[in-house]
Amino acid sequence: MLTVSSKVLSLSAEAAVLVRAGRIVYANGAAERLLGADCTGKKMSELFPAEITAAQAGDFTAEATVGTRRCIIRTTKLDDLQAFFLSPPDSAPNLLNDAFFCTMRDALMNYRLAVEVGRERVGLSGDAELLASFRSLQRAAFRIARLLDNAASVRLIAAGELTAAEAALDLASVCRELIDSISLLRPDVSFRYDGDDELWLVADRVLIEQLLCNLISNALLHGAPLTRVRLSLSTSAGKAFLSVTDDGCGIEAEKLSTVFERYSAPYSLDEMGRGAGLGLSVARGIARAHNGTLLLESRPGAGTAVRVSLSRRLPTKALRAAEPQQGRGMYALLTGLAEVLDTDAFDLIRRRQRFARWICARQGGFRRA
Repeated sequence: MLTVSSKVLSLSAEAAVLVRAGRIVYANGAAERLLGADCTGKKMSELFPAEITAAQAGDFTAEATVGTRRCIIRTTKLDDLQAFFLSPPDSAPNLLNDAFFCTMRDALMNYRLAVEVGRERVGLSGDAELLASFRSLQRAAFRIARLLDNAASVRLIAAGELTAAEAALDLASVCRELIDSISLLRPDVSFRYDGDDELWLVADRVLIEQLLCNLISNALLHGAPLTRVRLSLSTSAGKAFLSVTDDGCGIEAEKLSTVFERYSAPYSLDEMGRGAGLGLSVARGIARAHNGTLLLESRPGAGTAVRVSLSRRLPTKALRAAEPQQGRGMYALLTGLAEVLDTDAFDLIRRRQRFARWICARQGGFRRA
């Protein structure tokens, strides 16, 4: 089996190695140039990060630093062997420049303002059909905002310019708040958080929220039909480990190797309405910006699990003493989940906001009295 496999892999221009019992038993020419001419015979743990060598799944795809280079890693089981393929990360189209994003955001702002004004007036008229049309327009505005956010992030990632603001963050609190909010927006799915009450690290809250929204949105959009999504959190060896798992339809083996590049693949009609395919690429880039790794494993009919490691970088005592960052609030949540929310979800938020303003006004009146 080793002879046949090595002959096949020797023809690949992509770096490839065969591993048996945790040790490299074959490396093709491209792999030797990447890992060193003496890599055959070495333990995987000497060349690959722990997140890759400790993974239990037989088939998965991930991005991690191997040696001094970032690589897309794909692996598959071959009897008692495991084949690992390594390739450089993809890049974003050059047409996504500053002028493009500035123009799009300006147009979106005008669009959103016009929809808000029209919706308020239609609401007073009682025209149910016209109100439903304005609700659809409002949801479309949030979908466009999400697309722009992700496209801008992909551009920064490709240019190596996505950086994380270094500040103390209670990741456990962020996860709980997100699960509580999305449970109201999607009551048809069971959401659960498993983890510590507190978990402090140095991270960029805005980027972490974007990562979480993308992973949960991806689960709801591509895992359907599903009944539950679990968000779990743990720590080990100076790192925080974040997992998003679902019980959905899973991903077919032949598609697993291209999930991070879906936005650059040909777009078929049956994919209409299923997003632009940027979410996982952005999540992977955000993990990289936090000196971490994203690993995805999935099986058809058995759901999908995405595991992200994030460097903590400061002692626990120092982290606990720091002031937490403030998130972007409900607007960011609606934007991040726009692909998987119906128009009623936006109405729910509006009703909650109006009720909160009414309570504040009442309390102010009581205090004045």
